Amino acid sequence: MFFNIHPIRIISRPKLTGLGEHWGVQLPDGNVAHLTPDGEHVVTFAEFAQGRPIKEIRRAAPEQRAQIMQRLTLSLQHRGPYRLLDRNCETYATWLLGETPRGPQVQGVIFLGLIAAFLRFA
Repeated sequence: MFFNIHPIRIISRPKLTGLGEHWGVQLPDGNVAHLTPDGEHVVTFAEFAQGRPIKEIRRAAPEQRAQIMQRLTLSLQHRGPYRLLDRNCETYATWLLGETPRGPQVQGVIFLGLIAAFLRFA
């Protein structure tokens, strides 16, 4: 009997509405953990993809598996609110992998907004 073990990795797909990407973490069983405004979810790969193309952002080191799964369990037991600026799909995915939680898309939009404001009032 063979078991399909997937690498733990951050993946993304185009958002269902609007611009940008939605991030999740593919787990060893192939399911994907992700955060939406409705909270933390673990769904099948197909449910996460929603028929859209999937892109790998980066993989976790195999030796991090136990810590990642522990963070996921804690997250599902102690659910927190979705917050666009500091607790979104990107920050959730990077946190699950044990990285500093960060959201490059939101940071980019804020940066562009600051530039636009500067140019407007300069």
